[in-house]
Amino acid sequence: MATTRSAARDGRPPLGFAAIRDILDAKVRKGTLANVLGVVTDFRAPIPTGGPDWKCQVRIFDQSVENEPDHSIALEIFWPQNDMPDVRCGDVVIVFRAKVQTFREAWSLCSNYMTDVYVYDSSKIPKPIKDASRALRPSTRKKSYRPPSKVENEFVSVLHSSINKERLPTATEFEVMKINSTNVKKKFSELKDVRDGKFVDTVAQIVREPYDLGDKYTLWISDYTENPLFYHYQLMGGRGQGGDPDGHANKFGTSPSSSEWSGPFGKLSLQVTCFEPHASVIRKHKLTVGAWLSLRNMQIKFGHNNVNLEGYVREDREAPGKINVSQEQTHDSEATRPELKSALRRKRDYEKVKKEQLHLLTEAATAGAKRRAEIDPDSERPSKSNGRAKRKAIRAPLQQAYKEKQKQANGESPPTVDIAMDAPTDLNIQGKSFQPQTTHRPPLTPASQVKCENGNKPATPLEDMIKLVFHETIIDDNSVRLPLPFVNANYRTYASIVDFMPSRLEDFACPKKVPSEYAALSDHEESDSGSTSESESENEQEITPDSTKIIKEWEWRFYLRLEDVSQQDGQPKNSLWALVDNKSAQMLLSLDASDLRNDDRNLGRLRQTMFILWGELEEHKAQLENRALQSRPVNGTGPPADSDDEGDVQTKLVSKQTTFSNRPFACCIRQYGVQMKEKDDTKSDAGQGKRWERMFGLFGTKISGCER
Repeated sequence: MATTRSAARDGRPPLGFAAIRDILDAKVRKGTLANVLGVVTDFRAPIPTGGPDWKCQVRIFDQSVENEPDHSIALEIFWPQNDMPDVRCGDVVIVFRAKVQTFREAWSLCSNYMTDVYVYDSSKIPKPIKDASRALRPSTRKKSYRPPSKVENEFVSVLHSSINKERLPTATEFEVMKINSTNVKKKFSELKDVRDGKFVDTVAQIVREPYDLGDKYTLWISDYTENPLFYHYQLMGGRGQGGDPDGHANKFGTSPSSSEWSGPFGKLSLQVTCFEPHASVIRKHKLTVGAWLSLRNMQIKFGHNNVNLEGYVREDREAPGKINVSQEQTHDSEATRPELKSALRRKRDYEKVKKEQLHLLTEAATAGAKRRAEIDPDSERPSKSNGRAKRKAIRAPLQQAYKEKQKQANGESPPTVDIAMDAPTDLNIQGKSFQPQTTHRPPLTPASQVKCENGNKPATPLEDMIKLVFHETIIDDNSVRLPLPFVNANYRTYASIVDFMPSRLEDFACPKKVPSEYAALSDHEESDSGSTSESESENEQEITPDSTKIIKEWEWRFYLRLEDVSQQDGQPKNSLWALVDNKSAQMLLSLDASDLRNDDRNLGRLRQTMFILWGELEEHKAQLENRALQSRPVNGTGPPADSDDEGDVQTKLVSKQTTFSNRPFACCIRQYGVQMKEKDDTKSDAGQGKRWERMFGLFGTKISGCER
């Protein structure tokens, strides 16, 4: 009990709770779920949102900010109307699992389906340190996930007794603010409804690269609704492709990156000018095409041509410094506002219609060209002779390659390629190309160039890492030792690299899809985004690049086979495969992942950096694989290659006495488990149809001297 009193006196919440000051100071990471306990100072009554949920706001403070009248935190609750809590001035509130977020440049909390809110009637809270559960108002929700504990109920009474109540409004003032919160004039408007002279709030997407004009920014936005007073951007031809109806490019000396309009066609887009301080926010957050924005108090009036409507976001004279432009997130269904979800659905429908229209236009153009060719046989079209020449040029390298294979099959020695042991090679193991490269390599460096965390911890041999761990338990009065599929443990060790996967350094980085902007929609499926598969042709992707092209990021993912260096020579050496994930690789290499097949600079840096770590292993492995490739039968004779062939090469790298230079280094290894599919029920130790697979991963290891 003394601990509870001390925590309240020092402004510290109970164990597992976050102080409001820590949230406001960004010490609690954005996006995490936090538990908060505080006193109610303001309450905005529930209002409809346009969707199934209603919205209310509870503002609370605790002892970490009790002497700062301007500091508190808002809890945004999105629940059905019947589930909304009954909150009054001075009540104590316990909140479990609320999401930490920033909204309009301010920190706040947002509810989700697992959030619990418990309200304690201030008039019934006992003196400390008694249990305050008797003051708990009846819950309006049918299901709760986490009831308050006895210690937390006791802390409620301590907090209520010791908190500074001077900053609380009177009961009358509180009720007036609560009533006024329901009388807010609805200013939100879809762009189809905006009119000259109105001030509106709206949600829209940036559809063209903004113009930075120094003291202001010009945006083009759309919520995919049509307004007859907007500028008409034509699908093909006309000045609509210019995208600059008011001549901003001429007046301010700027020009767009492309002369063609890339936003939605028709009367769907509004030009908006944002003045300071909003321009600085756009510049700071680098808001560009594709970003969804919340625009508040935007003035609508006719632009310079007195024909089309434009928007203007100016500084609020009553609240200088107030920001009326903020970015909206689309990846979290619970945090995405209903107005934005409606706009996303309209955009999705528009993209489908646009794709169909472009397809029809392409078909019409093809049919027109065909008809013109039939009417005018002398029109320009490729001659048969030109066609033959093109086909001959295409066949020539294929015929040459076929002749080379025939020579090899007849016993003639193939051309040899010298590979320098101190030079990198670029080997295509499928046999399509083999191109040695000569690149300057630094000399082999000592292991001290590789640093790892926890240098004061004793090193653990690999032999101890791969041993099974047993758990002793009692079953039917008998002591039983059960093998654990894995243990969560971190180690420090000394090892050397004897193999790696994938075989080509170009594959050490792999693509990952960016979450679709339609992920917030409840009816969203991957196909809804209109993205094309990688097997689709480039021409199909070029039809609608803003909607069908898959946007990808790149991340590191490769494996290193580590061999124990603590064993004596002549003994079989233990080894294990260690995964190097994106974060671990970024620390190890001091390099961000990219498309290494099209990024020679980063590929070269990767090769140089890994040479420090594994010496001449890459060259040695390339030689073995090239030798195995050349030893395979040609002309289709002999048994077909199967998946075991590459496995044989991997085994040779470890089992054969190698002569390549390689040095041991210190590194950190973690052991963990992942769930895998399992058809055999007797092996399903991770649930129905799943089993645990033991994994090892590299972490906390860095190659010094290769910083960016």
